[in-house]
Amino acid sequence: MINLPGWCVRLAVLYALAGMALGEFMGASGDHTLQPVHAHINLLGWVTLALFGLIYKAWPAAAAGKLSLWQFILFNIGIIIQMTGVTVIYSVGPETGGPIAGIGSTILIIAMAMFALQVWRHCRS
Repeated sequence: MINLPGWCVRLAVLYALAGMALGEFMGASGDHTLQPVHAHINLLGWVTLALFGLIYKAWPAAAAGKLSLWQFILFNIGIIIQMTGVTVIYSVGPETGGPIAGIGSTILIIAMAMFALQVWRHCRS
């Protein structure tokens, strides 16, 4: 069985490093065009995914089963698609990047709804 809480935290740290590296790049270059990407990577990737891991660790029943594994997979796919879309919005334009970001956002909302279901089912005590 996969250690889902551990994988959440491991990937969260990678997202934190990516967000920090982007922030450092923007600061050094003076070009803050991708600031929304930096903020979303840190909030969704670092903070939200780390919280998933901590909650899954505190309530192991919530982490058990295929639903939580699919939630984890979909959430990470959603982050990558949304960050790609937001990057395209701010570097090419919203006509091109908007639909990509929208697909990623939809996947993220579905994954969050799956997480909410697990929390409501298993985090009673």
